[in-house]
Amino acid sequence: MTHIDTDVKDCAAEFLFVLCKESVSRFIKYTGYGNAAGLLAARGLLRGGRDSGIYSEDEDSETEEYREAKPHINLITGVVEDEQPNTMEGMTEEQKEYEAMKLVNMFDRLSRTNLIQPMQLDSDGKMREMTTEDLNKMVTNPLFQSEEPADPNSEDET
Repeated sequence: MTHIDTDVKDCAAEFLFVLCKESVSRFIKYTGYGNAAGLLAARGLLRGGRDSGIYSEDEDSETEEYREAKPHINLITGVVEDEQPNTMEGMTEEQKEYEAMKLVNMFDRLSRTNLIQPMQLDSDGKMREMTTEDLNKMVTNPLFQSEEPADPNSEDET
């Protein structure tokens, strides 16, 4: 479903969708949402949809192998992934907050160069672009100032 040839990709997606008895939830379960999104968007089924077609009454499609692998399946890619260590384990709250602020600063740099456009939920639940003021509020929070100089080429002389 990720083949460069769109005919192959579409044919594989259609075939898998039929094998899943044209059930959106089953299709996503076995292929991952990221892989299923193309076919579902083309059919207008991204919000779910009715099962169509006449299929057997057998609703339990999970094999023993699937049940064992289920906790390790990435829901976006549909791939079984090895367990990853918790990178936050052993960090103090201050260290976690420092790392979060480093991430905010990285996003700020990307948005200033127009590589990304940060968004946020508005009070009415709709997405809106974050303004420079919104980002500055996050970056200039005095509790989480970076110990690194803003410009690595500048030197602070005291």
